[in-house]
Amino acid sequence: MARRSRSDRATRPIAHVSLVDRVTSELRASILTGEIQPGSSVSIVELCELYDVSHIPVREALRRLESEGIVSLRPGRSALVAALSPEDLADIYRLRRLIEGDLAVKAARSMTEERLADAEQALEEYAAIEREPATLAAAHHAFHETLLLDVMGNVDRNVLELLWHSADRYLHLLMKDLDHAPETKEQRIDEHRELLELARDGKAAAFKKSWIAHLDASERSLMAALGSRDVADSA
Repeated sequence: MARRSRSDRATRPIAHVSLVDRVTSELRASILTGEIQPGSSVSIVELCELYDVSHIPVREALRRLESEGIVSLRPGRSALVAALSPEDLADIYRLRRLIEGDLAVKAARSMTEERLADAEQALEEYAAIEREPATLAAAHHAFHETLLLDVMGNVDRNVLELLWHSADRYLHLLMKDLDHAPETKEQRIDEHRELLELARDGKAAAFKKSWIAHLDASERSLMAALGSRDVADSA
């Protein structure tokens, strides 16, 4: 019996893929916002009931989040949400400095007016946001990603998205412990303005140095907030 070629077959949507995406997104959001606390155990059965799905998309969603370092699958039918730790936070920023620093040099040498305009718009949106973690993180990433967009390969993007998701969890959960003084906020915005100006001038070495300094400052802020949280928890 002759078989039809792949091109002759009717295209059928695979609902499972979009379902896994949805469960992954919902579960990640619950962990990022602290609805599911760091260090807590989550039951696969309970997640199936919560999202009204079978165990297959739930397990796949947990596997994806495990690859991001957000959860650890346990023997049986549960997973453990990763605790916040200074060691993990330091690792996240160590890798970000290596990858983003390298890309920053390449980006500064090939920056276009279109990218600069997009980055300027992203910066304006970022500067207007007040303490809403999800929106703040999205706008912040939009600015950084725009500046690196033309020099990021698929592997760069995949690794950076993993690192950005991991950093986001610290931002979300430590938001109330961060320094929110007006001068601190203005300093962070000034750091981004400096990046934009150096990118516009095409100063690759200075752009990379400023980019690394910005990551250093972000790490210090999160480390200080994590320390404050640990002190409060132990009091």
